[in-house]
Amino acid sequence: MSDKSENDEKGFMQSLDGIRPLKHDKIDVYQNTPRKKHKVMPRQDFTDPASEFEAITHNIPQTCQQSWFHHGIQKKLQRKIKAGQLNIDAMLDLHGHRQHEAIHELEAFMQSAINTRSRLVLIIHGKGFNSASEAVLRPLVQYWLSEQSAVLAYCPAQPKDGGSGASYVYLKNQKS
Repeated sequence: MSDKSENDEKGFMQSLDGIRPLKHDKIDVYQNTPRKKHKVMPRQDFTDPASEFEAITHNIPQTCQQSWFHHGIQKKLQRKIKAGQLNIDAMLDLHGHRQHEAIHELEAFMQSAINTRSRLVLIIHGKGFNSASEAVLRPLVQYWLSEQSAVLAYCPAQPKDGGSGASYVYLKNQKS
C-alpha cells in the first residue's frame, strides 16, 4: 500500500511541474477602473419650435412620482435629503419660464452642476398656482429628472426651501 501512495505522490508532484506559487493571494478591490462620465441626455434638434414642444411634453405621464430614490441610496441618506439637512450646492429658479424654456434652462443647469461636481441641487419649479389648470413645470421637471442617469434621487423640498414648489436633486459623485 505504501508503493501506491508513493506513486500517487510522485504523480501529483509531476502534475505540479511548471506551476509557480502566488506572490500574494489578495485582490485589490480599489484598483483604478475607468468610471462612466455622466452627461445630460441631449435633446433632438428641431427646426420647428412647435414640434420641439410636442416632443418634450408628449411622453410626460399625467401623474409623476413626486419623489424617487435609487435603490443603492442608504435610508439614512434618504432621510437627510428629505429633511433638507445636506448643503445645497447649486440652485435653479424656473418661475415664469414656459415649458420649452424651462427644459433648456434645466439642461444647461444640470450639465453645469455635473461639471462642477455638485451633489445636491435645488430646482424651484413652482406649485402651479398661476397656471390655467394644474402645475405645468413640476411634472415636466420630475419626468425629465427621472430620465437622467446622473440623478440618484429627487424629492420635494422642505418649506424653508420652497416646499412642494421645489425639488431636491441628489446627483452621482463625479470622480475624475
